[in-house]
Amino acid sequence: MRNSYLVLNYLFLGCLTVLFFNDHFFKFQYTSWFTGKLSDIVGIILFPMLLTFLFPKLKQNSVFVAGLFFAFWKSSFSENFISIYNQVSPISIHRVVDYTDLLVFLLLPVPYFLIKNDTVLKQFSLKKIHAFAVLLPTLFVLMSTSQSRTYIYSPETGTLTFMDVQFEIKKTKADLLKEIQDQNLVLEKDTAYILESSRYEISRMGKFDQNAIKNGGDIFKIDNADLKETLVKEIENSSDYKIREIKIGDRTVRNLRFSIKPAFMAMNPKKNSQIVVHGVQIDKSLDENKVGDRLREIYKSVITSKFKNF
Repeated sequence: MRNSYLVLNYLFLGCLTVLFFNDHFFKFQYTSWFTGKLSDIVGIILFPMLLTFLFPKLKQNSVFVAGLFFAFWKSSFSENFISIYNQVSPISIHRVVDYTDLLVFLLLPVPYFLIKNDTVLKQFSLKKIHAFAVLLPTLFVLMSTSQSRTYIYSPETGTLTFMDVQFEIKKTKADLLKEIQDQNLVLEKDTAYILESSRYEISRMGKFDQNAIKNGGDIFKIDNADLKETLVKEIENSSDYKIREIKIGDRTVRNLRFSIKPAFMAMNPKKNSQIVVHGVQIDKSLDENKVGDRLREIYKSVITSKFKNF
């Protein structure tokens, strides 16, 4: 028998409300580390309770199911699933791979305790509303997270960063790179993106000297020779690239950043590639409407034409 208090309690409804407003308003009006993590914080609390309501036999084991799903969702392994889903679903879904999001696992004891002690939920739950009245809005909020925008625009630099733009082309990585270079476009490794992605690996190479905080000297010590060797290897092995300038329609944009990955879900993976577009630099100080217009222009030209016609 389903326990309606799992989805009618004030904590669940509060988390659902925060999730909706954060994904559709706070993230973009008050962009920060906190708003970037807030959805994961409230999501990891409400998701196990929702699972237990839908599948009562799970009971508190729903916490472990939610944890496994969240880990999969936040990993690169879910990219192909998301790509296939977005091709057939009228409501597309998006997420950003960031393994620091897994820190929210520390909050899993909260839903575990509440599910195991459902009498506690009864004390602060709505009594006169049917559980299915909030089920549909809940599913809608979970599926429509961050749909209002799939990019971040910096008016100071003109940088347009895409949240989740990826597609497949019927070309190998080697063929694509050769065709880009044959058009006399300046193609280079996106070292800034590569180094940013290597922060964790770099941090593991050094060590902190706590005494240096008081006594002076280098707080973080690392062997420069080892660091250089590691970074050179990371750059050489990376598939992250940048085209310095490229003409799109009647405009020239700069620093088109993208990655080339194997297309594992293609019929012939060895002859296909997956392109992930990270961002591009457009005009500075554009208002929101112009950014939207420029985004659609770039999306249409780059995604549907440029890469496929190189």
